[in-house]
Amino acid sequence: MKQALLLFVFFLSFSAIGFSQASNQRLALNTPSKKIEIKVFPNPVTNHFSIKNNKEVKEIIVFNMIGRALKRYNYVSGQKYFVGDLPKGMYLIQFLGPKNKIITTQRVSKR
Repeated sequence: MKQALLLFVFFLSFSAIGFSQASNQRLALNTPSKKIEIKVFPNPVTNHFSIKNNKEVKEIIVFNMIGRALKRYNYVSGQKYFVGDLPKGMYLIQFLGPKNKIITTQRVSKR
């Protein structure tokens, strides 16, 4: 009796998991994804970096690899952003859009 009950619960939970995964996959297929590509150049950076013209970006934040914000810039088309005073290493550059929504984060090497 116990074995039959355990088997029933196992199949019931297994079918519920399969159903939720299938519904999540359908949901993911039906939602349009808007991917915004932002190119940071040059990479590796020496003193300044730039990004290609992008209307979505409002603010740029430079983080160290620990997650501490080191620099903040308001995005201006065609502007170069100075990071020459930062030590050599790896940094994360985060791009924020309207309402401070994170668009993307990219890794950059500073030499």
